[in-house]
Amino acid sequence: MLIDTHCHIHDPEFFTPAEAEAALERALQAGTGKIICVATSLEDSKRAIAFAKAHPEHCWATIGIHPHEVIKFSLAEIQDQLAALEKLANDTKVVAVGECGFDFYYNKKETSLKLQTALLRGQIEIALRQKLPLSFHVRAAFEEFWPIFESYQQIKGVLHSFTDSPLNLECAIKHKLLIGINGIATFTTKKWQSDLFQSIKDTNFILETDSPFLTPKPIRGNINSPENVIYITKYLAELRGESEEMIAKATTANAESLFNL
Repeated sequence: MLIDTHCHIHDPEFFTPAEAEAALERALQAGTGKIICVATSLEDSKRAIAFAKAHPEHCWATIGIHPHEVIKFSLAEIQDQLAALEKLANDTKVVAVGECGFDFYYNKKETSLKLQTALLRGQIEIALRQKLPLSFHVRAAFEEFWPIFESYQQIKGVLHSFTDSPLNLECAIKHKLLIGINGIATFTTKKWQSDLFQSIKDTNFILETDSPFLTPKPIRGNINSPENVIYITKYLAELRGESEEMIAKATTANAESLFNL
């Protein structure tokens, strides 16, 4: 059994209800037996929970506010958002907080650092109070992320869609974070990234699609959905000289342990 630890099939911006149901059914038929619907806003968190509750045997949810959302809020409004977010944490289908973090690829650091910091700290603190792991989104921002992360203790979580340097990989492993590997591994043209995906120990990574984004080879050009985690598994097996069964067993165990599935 495979687990897609990060997808957005619950989000009507990307999938109609019928499309989401079809995507889930294809995933189950392909052997992806568990799916985590990852939220990017307060309202999206509610949608993720609702979708998971409608499919209790196979789906779970996160609650979280993506760093891109800070452009919509003042500091005071961020605190209101965080207070409302924490009220969702006790739902039995909630298995993590996120995706949260820093992103300076699209948002200018000069204007958003203070807001993104408040949003990230708030979500880390929710996760620690609620004893939940975190799904971190960190893009062009590890220099700012690690000091925040290291100011807390006993954080558990995953670096979603990790494609960064060996140095940041080493730091993540030191802090006992898992690495989320998705379709980027199948189509990257950077040898150092392929070497990185080859080098990570089986105990240190989990699989994700980030559906509808980052469709893996050999089906680039199509909308991504959770059944495509099999292509990531196949690619990693070939890259690493391991069996698909070995990767499936290891990553499923890692995901079940982190998210208490």
